[in-house]
Amino acid sequence: MIEQLIKKTNTTDFYQNGHFHLTELKGRIGYFKTMEFNFILEERDNYGNISKVEYWRLITHNTIKFRKLFSEQYLPYIKLRILDEHPLLWTFHKNELECELQGFPNNPSQFIGDLYFAYEQNSGNWIELNKHFFNVREHFKNNRKMNLRIPEPLAKPIREVCEKHEIGFKVENVIKDYKKGYAYRPNAKLLIFGNEDVSSNYFNLGQPYIIGDEFIANKK
Repeated sequence: MIEQLIKKTNTTDFYQNGHFHLTELKGRIGYFKTMEFNFILEERDNYGNISKVEYWRLITHNTIKFRKLFSEQYLPYIKLRILDEHPLLWTFHKNELECELQGFPNNPSQFIGDLYFAYEQNSGNWIELNKHFFNVREHFKNNRKMNLRIPEPLAKPIREVCEKHEIGFKVENVIKDYKKGYAYRPNAKLLIFGNEDVSSNYFNLGQPYIIGDEFIANKK
């Protein structure tokens, strides 16, 4: 019934008159772990009075992570959608690269600024720059090199910024499939609480989401 829940939240009527929020969470994150998210869905009439209430249970198998679900108000992000491709899934779907940057930029502030915009453009700001680049002025400057591990889709934009600032960029190792350990999750999917009339699901504006291998929903 997950399809029924998704269809309901994507209707114009529900967006105009509906609201839902998390009431209870059971379970914990981990491999072979199942989590249960209980929601109340409310619909209001033209006078703002509650006209209909539904109780839904959302079950996530092999739950990896979730964010922003404890918000009192999800609006405008109430339109559910399941995605198989998304920057939030790169860690679990894509190869991981061990890279080395050699040299130090003449203008470190501009270098970091260019990297920020490259991350924003290519990952929709779902992957934050400081996850890979930090302590630049101290460690990077003193050692004249930096080692980092990144998902493969970020290699090209980072390389382009490095070339602009005359920084060497070298991929030293490619980690793939089972060698990634826990991060190898080829069945992982993203259930996003979004609204593409407001913003693309591929750009981060604080939309709630859950990542797991399978989603099942039923109405109580």
